[in-house]
Parts: sequence; structure tokens; C-alpha cells
Amino acid sequence: QVSCFTVAHSLTLGLATLGVVSIPASVVEPLIAASIIFIAVDNLYSQSLARWRLVIVTLFGLLHGLGFAAALSDLILPAENFFSTLLFFNLGVEVGQLTVLVLAFLTVGWFRNWTKYSKCVARPATVTIAGVGTYWLVKRIALL
Repeated sequence: QVSCFTVAHSLTLGLATLGVVSIPASVVEPLIAASIIFIAVDNLYSQSLARWRLVIVTLFGLLHGLGFAAALSDLILPAENFFSTLLFFNLGVEVGQLTVLVLAFLTVGWFRNWTKYSKCVARPATVTIAGVGTYWLVKRIALL
């Protein structure tokens, strides 16, 4: 899932930064929040990883890449170092994602063999993530 998401957002980050793809932040930002809610709700109700999940994660990665491109567009990229700046920005995003994954695993991963892990750790964390996504969605829609 992480690989699908990474490849997808790297693709749209590059395409959007190069001006090949352009979608207004007013459309992308609420959709990103909605994608977070969708995955959280799916995590609450799915018993196993469905094949379609990788397709959805890839599509959401494409969407998130557009969001990263909007953040990158606030910076002025020097023309002579455009591609290296884009590469290092993307690598920074990847390092950030991996750091969050590792910290999450170190924080709660060792609980996963506990019989109450789902009830006491995974489900509350997922509900919290869905709540934060809902807050972001409402906030971004309100800004329209």
C-alpha cells in the first residue's frame, strides 16, 4: 500500500509541478480529506486487505501528489535546479511518511499480538484519524 501510494503521489507531484496537470486546490484539498475518511472507515469495517484497496490507495496517492504540488508551488523553484529541487522535495515527503510509519509501529506495533489490540488501540486510533479527516473536510469546504 505504501509503495502504491508513493509511486502515485510522486507521479502527480512531478506532473503538476511541471504544469502538465492542474487541478485547483479548492477541489484537491477537500478530496484529500475525504480520502483520509474513506480509508479510515474502510479500516474499521474490513476484515482483510481487498484487492481493490491497492487501486483505491493508488488513486488517493495521485490525489495527494496534487496536494504536495500545491505546497511545493508556494516555493519558488530555481529553473537551473528545478529537477533536483523536485527530487529532494519528494524525498523529504517520503522520509516524512516513513518516519510516521516507523514511529507508529514503535509506539503501538508491539501491541498487535495483544488480544485487545483491535478494540483498545487500532479502532480508537482509526476513529481519531477519521475524526481529524472530517474536521479537515469541513474546514476546507467552509473555505470555499
